[in-house]
Amino acid sequence: MPMKDLKKFFHPESIAIIGASANFSSISGKPVKILLQHNFPGDIYPVNPRYEEIGGLKCYPSVLDVPGQIDLAIVAVSASRLMSIVKDCIAKKVRNLLLFSSGFAEIGESGRKIQDEVAQLAKANNIRIIGPNSAGCLNVKDSIPMSFATTLESAERFQSGNVGFVSQSGALGFSVFGLAQERDLGFTYIINTGNEMDITTLDSMEFMLEDKDTTVIAGYMEGVPDGKQLIRVAKRAKALKKPLIILKSGTSALGKEAALSHTASLAGSEETFQVIAKQYGLIMVKDIDEMIDAMQIFSGGKVAKGNRLATISNSGAEGIKMADFSEQFNIQLKPLQGETKKKVEAIIPAYGSALNPIDVTAQALTEQHIIPDTVEALAKSDEVDVIVVQTTFGGELGVQICQQIVELDKKVDKPIVVAVTGTEQHCGKGRRVLRQNGVPAYVTTYDTMVAVKHLMDAGEFHDLPIVAEERLSEDPIQLVQDEYKTHIWTEEKVKEILAQLKVKVPKSIVIRSIDDIEKHTGDLQFPLVAKVLSDEILHKTDAGGVKLDIQNVEEAKRAFHAIIESGKKYKADAQIEGVLLEEMLQEQGVEMFIGIKNDSQFGSFIVCGLGGIFIEVLKDVSIRHIPIQKEDAYSMLEELQGYPMLLGTRGQEKLDIDALAEALVSISDFVQAQNGTLQEMDINPVVVLKEGDGIIALDGLMIWDEVKSTTLV
Repeated sequence: MPMKDLKKFFHPESIAIIGASANFSSISGKPVKILLQHNFPGDIYPVNPRYEEIGGLKCYPSVLDVPGQIDLAIVAVSASRLMSIVKDCIAKKVRNLLLFSSGFAEIGESGRKIQDEVAQLAKANNIRIIGPNSAGCLNVKDSIPMSFATTLESAERFQSGNVGFVSQSGALGFSVFGLAQERDLGFTYIINTGNEMDITTLDSMEFMLEDKDTTVIAGYMEGVPDGKQLIRVAKRAKALKKPLIILKSGTSALGKEAALSHTASLAGSEETFQVIAKQYGLIMVKDIDEMIDAMQIFSGGKVAKGNRLATISNSGAEGIKMADFSEQFNIQLKPLQGETKKKVEAIIPAYGSALNPIDVTAQALTEQHIIPDTVEALAKSDEVDVIVVQTTFGGELGVQICQQIVELDKKVDKPIVVAVTGTEQHCGKGRRVLRQNGVPAYVTTYDTMVAVKHLMDAGEFHDLPIVAEERLSEDPIQLVQDEYKTHIWTEEKVKEILAQLKVKVPKSIVIRSIDDIEKHTGDLQFPLVAKVLSDEILHKTDAGGVKLDIQNVEEAKRAFHAIIESGKKYKADAQIEGVLLEEMLQEQGVEMFIGIKNDSQFGSFIVCGLGGIFIEVLKDVSIRHIPIQKEDAYSMLEELQGYPMLLGTRGQEKLDIDALAEALVSISDFVQAQNGTLQEMDINPVVVLKEGDGIIALDGLMIWDEVKSTTLV
């Protein structure tokens, strides 16, 4: 359903509270109290047959007795009563339900059954649901609270802003909201999805992405409800240049178990999730503090156009730590040059340092123009992308300097970030001046640098060209469905496909009987390699199914006998198709590995790394979600620790990196064309030859749909 249809959910003009209580300290009583406290301008309809009125409002025995149209029904009844409530809402033509009720999928199979039945009924009648097990939602910009959260029990108007936040956990969601409000961070929406019977975290993100007032989106996720939707959301966020900040739990085995019991969420493969996050530009944070720090730096709306940092400090120690963190986070903190350096030297004391970090010394306490003048000089410099001011000044002096920075920040596009290190009593007022005026302000150097790193990474990612939703080559290789549906493909068939993909393979023949050897080896150049062919013997070396350096026909016959016998000993009932005889590679190169793995959530991934025996020993691999472009293929290779081997080390020749990158893209296109039916693929080793000579695949295996998966590496 289009996300625009959720507008009435979060902008209701009339709200019914089903199961409402006159006890305003209870979960079912607080929604009425909070709506009244915040002067909800629409109609409020308490529904409970036990009361005549609640909080001065007429109370109705049933939702069917409510006289007006209901845009949103908040439901606070037991799980056992929910089905009848939903039926009444259908009859009343209520299209949006917010379910506080617990006792559903999070408690096990019995609760799951009720949840599924309610979900099916709601879907059949075009009803949208948040929950069950939700703590509610908040439309901050219009001050519409739809919740029982203690955080909202205040008559003060909420601080609105440009950040939208969605959370599977209601307690965490409103805790983040409360903590962020203390840091003067404003929001548009707070959405808590609970068990996600219908509306999910991703649905909520799609809704907020299209909201013009929401320019930063953050989410807490215990699982990924729809892998393809997550990718779609990430691509849309990139197109709109709206940062997407994610805090995800369920990354450990214990965490996954806890997530399942908490909101009935399946956490999924953490490795594949992290690949998706990196590839599609999700801003991953480790905890609530880092999430709020990231919200703050992005809410200012400024973009980092590079990773060159200049920092000003009145403390030499803080400047040194900034330099340390810059190296840790791969941020450029280079000495100032030319005119910029001259301008800074003219501003700061002679005994300070105009290098970078810039040490303005304690003299800035006396000459209050030093810090703002230095900031202004850096803001005009082409050498700097982001400016960080570190200060320990508090009291009225600190406030004055912060006010000067605010005025400068309004005049320049370049991000200015401030670390005001000191207690709330001493420095809090200055930090508030900055935050209330949209200048990101932090307490510690480390927190500042983590936030700056997020800003720089997002700027770099958003500047990259938008990759098309689908990337298929002009003539991708297709397969006849009936041919592959129930088969494991051994080396012979795999190499046929690779040859069509323009990946070189050794010249070879398949020998079915010993008599075929003399007949068919005439076209081959000795020495040869002999390998068993059987879809029941996938690890050929373990089964004694490989013989190397065969010099003549007689040795080929002996190898054939030995391989057949070894195969039968390894697995007596194995069906052996024959023995592959192929020319043994004589050229030198580096052995690599190319693999494919189909993930149930996200689809197919391509993997590459050092091959042969090193794949298991070193585990030096790079992974991308399919489809990939040639630029992706190069970046995969460049991030390998073994990449220098391809470049040529210690006088060795450079290898054919271009051919390897082209093969990765070609294989990616082929896999995409199979629409998820290729479960696994293992090409190992792929030997990369010297530059200009290409690559050659020496072994391969494919596993198609409906065949039990096996570990390939």
